[in-house]
Amino acid sequence: METTNIESVAYLVAILTKNDISEVIVSPGSRNAPITIALARQSDINIHLIHDERVAAFVAIGMADELKKPVAIVCTSGSAALNYAPAVAEAYYRLVPLLVITADRPAFLIDQGDGQCIRQNGIYHNFIKAEFKLPEQASTVKEMEEVIATVEEAIQSVSSIPRGPVHLNVPLYEPLYNVAEFNPGQAIKKVNVPKPLPNVKESKINELGEIWRQTKRKLIIIGQLNEGQDLKPIIDQIAEQRSVAILVENTSNLQNFQRYCHNIDRTLAMISEAEIENFEPELILQIGGAIVSKKIKVFLRKAKVKHNWRLGYRLIQEDTFLSKTATLQISPITFLKVLSNQEDTTNSNFANLWKTKDLLSIEKHQDFILNAPYSDLAVFDLLLDTLPDDSALQMGNSSVIRYCQLFNPVQGLKYYGNRGVSGIDGSTSTAVGMAIANPNQLVVLITGDISFFYDSNGLWVSDLPGNLRIFLINNNGGGIFNILPGSRGANENKLFVAPHQANAKGICEAYQVDYKKVYTLKEVEENMFDFYQIEKNARPKLMEVYTGEANNHVVLSDYFKMLSSKN
Repeated sequence: METTNIESVAYLVAILTKNDISEVIVSPGSRNAPITIALARQSDINIHLIHDERVAAFVAIGMADELKKPVAIVCTSGSAALNYAPAVAEAYYRLVPLLVITADRPAFLIDQGDGQCIRQNGIYHNFIKAEFKLPEQASTVKEMEEVIATVEEAIQSVSSIPRGPVHLNVPLYEPLYNVAEFNPGQAIKKVNVPKPLPNVKESKINELGEIWRQTKRKLIIIGQLNEGQDLKPIIDQIAEQRSVAILVENTSNLQNFQRYCHNIDRTLAMISEAEIENFEPELILQIGGAIVSKKIKVFLRKAKVKHNWRLGYRLIQEDTFLSKTATLQISPITFLKVLSNQEDTTNSNFANLWKTKDLLSIEKHQDFILNAPYSDLAVFDLLLDTLPDDSALQMGNSSVIRYCQLFNPVQGLKYYGNRGVSGIDGSTSTAVGMAIANPNQLVVLITGDISFFYDSNGLWVSDLPGNLRIFLINNNGGGIFNILPGSRGANENKLFVAPHQANAKGICEAYQVDYKKVYTLKEVEENMFDFYQIEKNARPKLMEVYTGEANNHVVLSDYFKMLSSKN
């Protein structure tokens, strides 16, 4: 096979192919030309060309989320590699398997005034699962064995649990564009991915099981899970124990409307000061990734907790509620089976206490929404109520994902969001990646205006998919800063909100995205059917919903006052 004449790169791509890393996002450049040539000449690899490296890396996150396997990104040297950093950090904190391949100058040219040349070794050091460097100018059998071993180790790392981003730096000498026949002289094999080793002995598990059995007030809180269905049967069994309250956010993708509390902030608002002690758990079991709710973090950090267990394989062992007593790096299903077998002899009503408040909050929520004026809150009610079945929802950060947590999850809908670092910088790009990865699924992005304009290059993608729908909530600035305590009353509030008069029409025209602007709930409803239709031109669609004239912060404040009122 004819490919790049740089043998180490030819081996790199051959090993990727052998190990089913078939989706690769390439950002054009000169120093990475040998890698691009090798990729292009491998029929088993799908290349996605994206100019903007920051966009490329977030698109890869969306693809990896959907495909449930590693996605590779390839860029040239210098600042191109730095542009990957926001998405690499997101992938690190959210356990997304990205193989980050950066071309580099040879070591003797670093810091010598060459263009596109920076110190790339260790560039992601603080937020990378593992980092590797290919040897320079490998030519001997021994050097090529080192190349193969390094690439295999990188693939093993990115594929193993806990997953996360892995960096492979590739120094390359000129000439960069020559080709030659490649006949691998050494066997290219599929990498063995080891199973994770638990850090908990059976005796410890039994000890914790006994603590669980004796504790009267237990709370399971579940954060972000790409797919929660594997856990659902065993969580449902544990939910039958009267001493166990189960709190989930829609990012957990777990639903049980009879047993789980799905709306944490809404439920917390129903608890009066006089009742707080009754709702404080003695034992917390935390599963999954990031928790959106700041209110529950404050609540549980103040609680008098005796036991706080963090369950699952993680890259970092965070102590979200500042009371952790055990880190359980073990399969959640394995540990939860032990808990499900514990007989509940506590005669506790802790689960019922929480679920009763949850059910009461649903009634109050529905009454308020029925009479709510036009606002962000009313718009979210309509959008979430009309989402097509079996679609995927990518939630923008800041106020968008917080509004989404106030509504019951939609059955059959999959919820996604960049909650690793929770930045606003890649929501559109991530949604694009999801839509590319699964063209048969409708992907809906709900995003705020600041987030959308910040990531507008996310639409500058050569294979922009027609199964993408975007709702842009334009409230003329960073509306969350009118909601956050202290920010609205500050003299510098405008510097936080950063009001603007921008709209998305010109951006949509530039990238051939079908565009519609609306100003009322009636207009949203009237355009909804056509919005979700797949047209012959197979272009994505964007609906810009203007809410800038609404008193969004007042409506939301009244909403929480209503929830906490005794009536």
